[in-house]
Amino acid sequence: MRSILSLSIICLAVVFFSCQKESKHSGYIDENEALVEPLIEVNGKSRTYNYDFKILEYPNVIGFYYQPTSIAEGLSSVPDKVREAIHLPNVLDLPFTPKTEKANIVTFWNDRNKLIFEIQISYLENTPEYQANNQDFFIISATQLAKNPFINTSADDDPIDNWIKDFNMNGTEDPEGVIIYRKLELTPELPLFFKDWQQNWSTMYAYYSYDSTDNEIMHTSTGAKVYYAWYDGLIFQIGYKFADETIDIEPIVRKIILGE
Repeated sequence: MRSILSLSIICLAVVFFSCQKESKHSGYIDENEALVEPLIEVNGKSRTYNYDFKILEYPNVIGFYYQPTSIAEGLSSVPDKVREAIHLPNVLDLPFTPKTEKANIVTFWNDRNKLIFEIQISYLENTPEYQANNQDFFIISATQLAKNPFINTSADDDPIDNWIKDFNMNGTEDPEGVIIYRKLELTPELPLFFKDWQQNWSTMYAYYSYDSTDNEIMHTSTGAKVYYAWYDGLIFQIGYKFADETIDIEPIVRKIILGE
């Protein structure tokens, strides 16, 4: 009788703790909300996106910002599909030795009540926040975007055709006020866009920085070279600045996105 009673108590305990675990997540609209629970939420307003393409400019979006964390914790705070689609570079392949390696996580809701994740992975030559005094940096930003925005169509308003014209892609001259991109091939079906560093405020590279005084994530901009692409459900925006401007970083960029 005592054995039966002990077994019953154990079974009840298992059921209790199982229900408690399930109830912990029962109030979530999206189960992925649980991923950011270990992070420390801070203030923030602006989101980073490519100013030229403006693909990630969602109207009236409310973002949730989190204190910078380690790259490992940052990757554990995003959905599996996001984590598996980002192939981190070997820091030994970078032309500088990073003294700061960190991740920023920002989330926001789309119009279908799905939580969208953005992760920024930063390798900085020196201080915890990048300073524009010729320090090297390499920053990977990846944001969930299910639909491929770079689909070539036969329509007259095909976005890539318009961008080739508007941005004078692959042009040999630099008309005043026109941003020049190069349209490369990421895969036979998908483009990879590259923009060289230019002395024009409107062409600055946008990234997240943390102001510990105000406990706030800020949207900061600086001059940089930028690669931009969509692949496997993510928009990649990879910006960098090296003292040695002759270094070809494209193989590393391709491996980050394609994993090969």
